[in-house]
Amino acid sequence: MLNRLRIALVGCGPVSERHLLSWKNIPGVEVVALCDRHEENLKQRSSEFGIKRTFKDFKKLLEEVDCDIVDIATRPYSHKELVFESAQAGKHILCQKPFAPTLREAQEMIGVCQDKGVRFMICENWRWFIWFRTIRDILNSGEIGEVKYARITSHSWTSIPKGENPPLLLEHPQSYLKDMERLIIYELGIHFIDVFRFLFGDANSVYARTGRMSSQIAGEDLALIILDFGRMYGIIDMNWCSRYRKNKQSEQMLIEGSKGSIILEQQGRIQIVRGDGKINLPEYDWKGETKLQTHFRLHKHFVEGILENRPFQTDARDNIKTLEIALKCYDSAQDNKAIMLEKDRLLKR
Repeated sequence: MLNRLRIALVGCGPVSERHLLSWKNIPGVEVVALCDRHEENLKQRSSEFGIKRTFKDFKKLLEEVDCDIVDIATRPYSHKELVFESAQAGKHILCQKPFAPTLREAQEMIGVCQDKGVRFMICENWRWFIWFRTIRDILNSGEIGEVKYARITSHSWTSIPKGENPPLLLEHPQSYLKDMERLIIYELGIHFIDVFRFLFGDANSVYARTGRMSSQIAGEDLALIILDFGRMYGIIDMNWCSRYRKNKQSEQMLIEGSKGSIILEQQGRIQIVRGDGKINLPEYDWKGETKLQTHFRLHKHFVEGILENRPFQTDARDNIKTLEIALKCYDSAQDNKAIMLEKDRLLKR
């Protein structure tokens, strides 16, 4: 059993900060090297976190650095090559979501990791928000009975101008987002899809509609997704072109059960409305919850999985089903029809 894990981080862009802060706060872990094509990114993260060994060539890093894990925090199109090289070098892999642009590439990555005997987990952090963990506990307790309906809404002022100011998306640290032809579902909606799978299991089919309000981006900035779970329906309603909230994203959830309802407010507070109309406010520490905390829980879960040989919640073999839904949303929107999902059959080809 490994006693100390040595990490090599690939990709030193905006999201890497949360990865590095998470690794820094987990005992028994050390980030021993950084890799990025851009010198300025390497210098910034190296200086901030005191990591001396930096590389612009990933193959050279693998040749020269003794590491156990590769943490991939790059754009999706680069993941396949990095996963293949890491697996062939015998390294366990944590890979940023979405982990592939196509299901075929996802299957190939899973296959090479399985052949080389390395662990492969996807960095999907939304299910690690404390309110979604709490909601799952409530559902498992049976307090609201059998769930028949669930809806997440997420609206923000991101893709359209705010007064005389340009759209926030054009000034986003990940500036490449504005050029992505598949945008809000692939970048944001995939989080909510994974949350629905975490709470309710696997869906049978998906129906989606998409649109674009902004003329300054390539992809869709609004989408509606309907997931059929057989016993219930789930709706994801999101857009980046709303003036409803001026300063921050508005994200809410409603779950309807046979004995009551769960309401997740924007700030993270949960209400349980019982059949008699009485309201229960579960006690949990939701104030001050941040994305960094979700990454810490996720990274800690990954480390425990490696050291104690535990299964990963977002193992690539499971997360491919989240990816399938996200990608088939686009097929559904194009053909204007519901698409059946392959689910477990994805890995039997």
